[in-house]
Amino acid sequence: MFDLTGKNAVVTGGGSGIGRAVCLLFAKQGAIVHVVDVNEEQAKETVQLITDADGEAYVCVCDVTQQQQVVELYKQISTIHILVNNAGVSHIGKAHTTSEEDFDRIMKVNVKGIYNSCLPHYH
Repeated sequence: MFDLTGKNAVVTGGGSGIGRAVCLLFAKQGAIVHVVDVNEEQAKETVQLITDADGEAYVCVCDVTQQQQVVELYKQISTIHILVNNAGVSHIGKAHTTSEEDFDRIMKVNVKGIYNSCLPHYH
């Protein structure tokens, strides 16, 4: 497939769903996986799956909507070779029936979260 041996991979939203699948695949290909999630228990589950398969992974509890948390996390990781901005939330509804609170939550996680995750990488 492809070789990621020794590469640091950061996957936001890595505690479940698509993010977890990406983490598992990258670990299988040799990456050192940093599982970033706001839910510590889910991040731990992903890391356990990776370590049980003899991979290397770390739990990184971080709210990607909080820029300073992202900056501090990236300082700890130091070198990032692969960044997957996977964290996101969904909402079922229509624009005219979506509350302002729901709209703000979606924008905060899905837009600001991606911005925050990319920004420190350019400093």
